Amino acid sequence: MLSRLFVVDPMARKSLERLVAEIDVERLSEGEAYARLPELVSLLPTSVIGRLVGFREGREQDALLVRGVPLGVMGAVATPRDPVEAPRTILGYHAVALAMIGVLGTPFGYRTQQLGRLVNNIAPSPAAGRSENVGIGSSKPFDLHTEDAFMRRGPSYLMLACVRNPQSVPTTVSGLSKEDVGPWLEPLREPRYIVRTNPAQREWREDKLRPGPVIWGESDRPFLRFNAVGTTPVKGPGVDLAEKALNKLGAALLRNVQDLTHGAGDILVINNYRLCHARRAFRASFDGSDRWLLRVVAYRDPAEVAGLASFAPYPTLEPR
Repeated sequence: MLSRLFVVDPMARKSLERLVAEIDVERLSEGEAYARLPELVSLLPTSVIGRLVGFREGREQDALLVRGVPLGVMGAVATPRDPVEAPRTILGYHAVALAMIGVLGTPFGYRTQQLGRLVNNIAPSPAAGRSENVGIGSSKPFDLHTEDAFMRRGPSYLMLACVRNPQSVPTTVSGLSKEDVGPWLEPLREPRYIVRTNPAQREWREDKLRPGPVIWGESDRPFLRFNAVGTTPVKGPGVDLAEKALNKLGAALLRNVQDLTHGAGDILVINNYRLCHARRAFRASFDGSDRWLLRVVAYRDPAEVAGLASFAPYPTLEPR
């Protein structure tokens, strides 16, 4: 199995209810929430911190689904019709999600995504409803990809915190199993693959993209950067072998897919160097009741964090 389920125990839930209620009253800005991140992490229940650290340091599962986080005021907020222009207020549920990914690494935003939000809204937009491979789409699928795979080093972790999901639309995850690892992966380690941007990252100039590997790291537990619709080998000697290995990787990832259905109060964290994720098409009503996830990304590597363009009021990445 690629993932593990952790259900918050009753005592920890009561502690989280108090934290959520406190922040619901305060209503923080994103900058205030980031400035208070160390405090917010320290206020998480010990059992939650322990499970997150175990996930971070473990080698058995690469996705963790935390179930039973209280929504507080957030449960009564309608799903935004415009995910980009929606209010940026940090309520208690947002704060707990930020604190949880803060155990794993440093959360950051992109200046070019959703007006530079630290917490992005993954909710269907009428303007993007029929668009493929966008988080705010609905009637078209989002194919398997690691988050921001066009970057040589994308985010270490992806978090998807569910506010509501009335149609039980799953988040699909996939990765390489122990049985998949073998010599056939070696061509994918060569720096000869271009991974193109998704529509949400159009401001990153594709003419500046440089070839890189699709697979790197340990031989028995390799890291992955992949986009099912945007990964291609560059032309030249050995391109046939490179393309054959890429096609075999795509087939392995399709073979290994696992659906994770999260409901209100479920927070999913994914090791973005180990797993791809995807979303199936669904029918949106745009009436305030649609599926709504909060998306946050984080770097674990201090060297990557140091390269972020701005830290005011929180780390923000600029197009390169």
